[in-house]
Amino acid sequence: MSYRRLLIALMAPTLSVITMLAMFAVAIPSLRAEFSLTEDVASWLQVAYAMPFMMSMPLYGRLANGLGARRLLLLGLGLFIAGTVLLMFLNTLPMIFVARAIQGLGAGGVNPMSMAIIMHNAPDDRRGNMLGTWNSIGPIAGMLGPLAGGILIDLYGWRSIFGLSLAVAIPAVVLAWRGIPFDERDPETSGRDVLRTFDWPGVILFNAAIVLFVFYLSSRPVTGMNALTDWRLAIGALVVGVLFVKLQRRRRNPFIRLSIFRNRNFSFASVCVSIRMALMGGVTFVAPLYVTDLFSLSATAAGAVITLHSFALLITMRLGGVLVDRYHSRLQIIAGLSIESVAMLALALLPPEAGLPVVLTAIAVHGLGAGLCLAALHLFALSSVSRDQSATAAGLYSMVRFAGSMFGQAVGGVVLFAGISRFGLTGAGYTPVFVFYLLLSLVGAAAAFGLTPKLVVARAPEPEPVV
Repeated sequence: MSYRRLLIALMAPTLSVITMLAMFAVAIPSLRAEFSLTEDVASWLQVAYAMPFMMSMPLYGRLANGLGARRLLLLGLGLFIAGTVLLMFLNTLPMIFVARAIQGLGAGGVNPMSMAIIMHNAPDDRRGNMLGTWNSIGPIAGMLGPLAGGILIDLYGWRSIFGLSLAVAIPAVVLAWRGIPFDERDPETSGRDVLRTFDWPGVILFNAAIVLFVFYLSSRPVTGMNALTDWRLAIGALVVGVLFVKLQRRRRNPFIRLSIFRNRNFSFASVCVSIRMALMGGVTFVAPLYVTDLFSLSATAAGAVITLHSFALLITMRLGGVLVDRYHSRLQIIAGLSIESVAMLALALLPPEAGLPVVLTAIAVHGLGAGLCLAALHLFALSSVSRDQSATAAGLYSMVRFAGSMFGQAVGGVVLFAGISRFGLTGAGYTPVFVFYLLLSLVGAAAAFGLTPKLVVARAPEPEPVV
């Protein structure tokens, strides 16, 4: 197998998804102005994508054990392209939310299936390097996407970014089709059997609980009540969540094997990566609004700010993969999350007279910390899981990871709305949201101490003796 060809085949779909994410982040100020949105409603432009994106990940992971990761990755790309085409032509905000949800549903298959394919095909001593190399396409897309998106928005309006997204996504389908090896599946189990015996009641209960909880976190755009005050949604989420847990414990082949959370490294790495993504989602949501409101930057200039953050990510992301392959230490994760905490502290304490260079420095420092710990988090979470469960674990881990992004954007939007409502479009109006992200980052750094000091790798099952 050509590992280089495999990496290219996996990096292309990731490039298409993250380029779209990066360009859309720059479009939010334009959408906010066109539809006269408040900050908490504007955050739903991201949440509408992030919620199905996150919820579909364990579904892709579980189905991959029977249907194959390659097939599901290609299916996800197809849905992502369909949502992108719709966004080029829709004119109403509710339908834009629907198209964003279709995009997210498709994109949800790219990340866990890519990780599962790497974990299944790469030798143990190359996994960290391959994960780091694959992940490095993220900040590259994060650098190119905001700049390209900002220029297109300034010249042709926010809808123009979807044409560029299609120009990236369609070749990605071809590369993935040609470069990803076919899956080794049980010849006695057909795809129809997998779908027929799948835990669909578990899927419905799980997604219902997540939707109700997210609506509770940011309820004003949904029910008209202030965030965290509509207890009907909270009680509904709790009841449905309890029913889901009881169902999973009773089923022989559950949607989510709750026993996987007994794995120490999987659980603590999932917490850490979720918080890391909450901060990432917060930066990509808040930063364009911040520099637009306080420094009156154009869409192109706001895109350059996100590009700077992505460049900082790229500097340390590949390095992080090399370091974890060499030292296998949790200290790398602790250091990365601590650096993110320093950046959030700096943004929270910015004086009113602070200039744009100070803001950009803090954003870049955050990117350095976020890039340093990512490959190590992936390895600590997945290396201790048996290879036959790698797709399931990757799907669940990816769901928890991007749930953090959704949480960071939804709650961050609520906190930002409260701050701006009280202090106006000033630095003081943004301070509460940076304090919120600072507290999250400190929790993440503390959780990293729950990992084993050194990486634990699951042993391959012993072959049965021949008799």
